[in-house]
Amino acid sequence: MEEVWYFAYGWSLNKSLMRKCIGRWLDARRAELRGFKLVFNAYSKSWRGGVANLVEDESSRVHGVAYRITGEQLKKLDRFEGLPSRAARISVEISVEDIGEVKAITHIAVNPRRGWILPSRDYLSAMLKGLKQHGFGDDVLREVRRAARASAIP
Repeated sequence: MEEVWYFAYGWSLNKSLMRKCIGRWLDARRAELRGFKLVFNAYSKSWRGGVANLVEDESSRVHGVAYRITGEQLKKLDRFEGLPSRAARISVEISVEDIGEVKAITHIAVNPRRGWILPSRDYLSAMLKGLKQHGFGDDVLREVRRAARASAIP
């Protein structure tokens, strides 16, 4: 059985949403992706607002979760993310808690818009809940709220 690390930084941080999409994963650990910045520049009809995306930025980092999943589960994520029309897979190197550097797969938007798109309250809420479920602290939650430009949302 083929296994891969998947780097989650948006809705898939949320354990219940991820479980609905792929079932049970093999492992999940906090992780960090360096050289990228978290942005909200892609629009989702289903979320009715902006969704998280990545852009290269040498001075930035993105906090997320490394899920160890099967190849079949990655295909489910591909379908859910809308490959190839809405999203693409990219290979990244992430730092995984208690493991170190690993190669991982993540998804990015293929047609991002210029500028920023306000995420829906539901989307941002799901994302923040996921970060809390994985034990991230207030500093990381503040970073995500700042990226979403919605610091008023709890």
